[in-house]
Amino acid sequence: MDVYKQFLSLSSFTALNHFSRILLTLFLARLLSAEQFGTFGALLALCEILLLPASMGFSASLMRLSHPLYKAQQHDLLQGLKRVYLVASCLFGILLVSCVVAAFSYVSPHQTAKEHIFYLLLLVPVGAIMQSQAAFLIALNKTKVGLFTQQCLFEVLTTLFCFIVFIIGGGLSLTVICQLLFSALVCVVIYQYWLIKKTIEPSPARYQTKQWCSSSLIMLASGAGTVLVAKLDVLLVHHWFGAAGVSVFFPVIVIAGLLTIIGNAASQFLKPLLMANTAPYQQVSELMRLLWKLNCGAIITLAVIAYPLLTLYGEKQLEAGHQLLLILLLGQLFLPARILASSIIKLNGNPLHNLYVLLAATSITLIMAWCLKDSYEIIGVATAFSFGFILGALCRVAIIVKTMQVPVTVLLGTHKLSSIR
Repeated sequence: MDVYKQFLSLSSFTALNHFSRILLTLFLARLLSAEQFGTFGALLALCEILLLPASMGFSASLMRLSHPLYKAQQHDLLQGLKRVYLVASCLFGILLVSCVVAAFSYVSPHQTAKEHIFYLLLLVPVGAIMQSQAAFLIALNKTKVGLFTQQCLFEVLTTLFCFIVFIIGGGLSLTVICQLLFSALVCVVIYQYWLIKKTIEPSPARYQTKQWCSSSLIMLASGAGTVLVAKLDVLLVHHWFGAAGVSVFFPVIVIAGLLTIIGNAASQFLKPLLMANTAPYQQVSELMRLLWKLNCGAIITLAVIAYPLLTLYGEKQLEAGHQLLLILLLGQLFLPARILASSIIKLNGNPLHNLYVLLAATSITLIMAWCLKDSYEIIGVATAFSFGFILGALCRVAIIVKTMQVPVTVLLGTHKLSSIR
């Protein structure tokens, strides 16, 4: 029962992250034109793709780097690590985004997106700091506030700022929304920094910069591709079918993303468990048993209430949106397997194995999307990405079962014995 209570407690905070996204997107979908909302969706997806590489991988590696330091009360090294990831996010983020902005402006055929792409120079570096500091707070045993400031607080503030401006000015433009996004990010980053400063004892900073950066770059190579694939479908729809296509596809992505409430909570629960010297398979198995049940129940629920959810967005192409949602939900049936396998590889194995799987699955996904887009349009793209998700999950499962000797019973949630490693 302890496993269930801890998991459900974390789920409430990961739920806040996604419901804040729904709140923001519902508000903007009702106020913006289809073209503006589609452009907003594409820019937001591109921004989220760039956050991990902009942090130089620290937003993914900080749990692995800082949690042992915090347990050992090495506050001098924690002070040094804090400064290193802040500098890395500022310098590397601005350099990366400058290159992406230049490339996007040259490649994209859509003028509205080109006019607003430069806001990423502000949004991405500050967003990377926000993500890194959220991960740092989680590693410092501030799990709930870390999860809350990872996404939810920023999106709630943005919605609030948009509402105030709309009431005062009587309207919203995409330019103003980008400016309000930046303002909300700055507020969250300042709040996180204050929390971290309170948690770490004042002491002279000590550095292990080379070791930290090399570890983060490995996590970057492992994790950046995962983020890219998670958002690549939105960017491809925007490139091939324009902002109007994204206005149909983006609400479906947000609704299907409700399943990440379960996935993110499971990932956070697994991190300290898998990093411990001994982690009973029985606990992991209990979590997986719960995860399979919740995931299947959530998929069935979303499939049943798909039409009302799409109607909330003012979606006019309900039939197309419903088909897209069902296709994406089909792939998410394998979400629990992917979460466990990916976490074990990242924390107990070689993180680069995740990258190898990702490269192979993504290549097949892109080929499928290219072949299907002309005949089936957005439906074909969704089918390709759903298949790619399933393929990646099965490949990761094969790695942990064959090379790391993780029992299949743990994956299925039927393990009864107590041992690990």
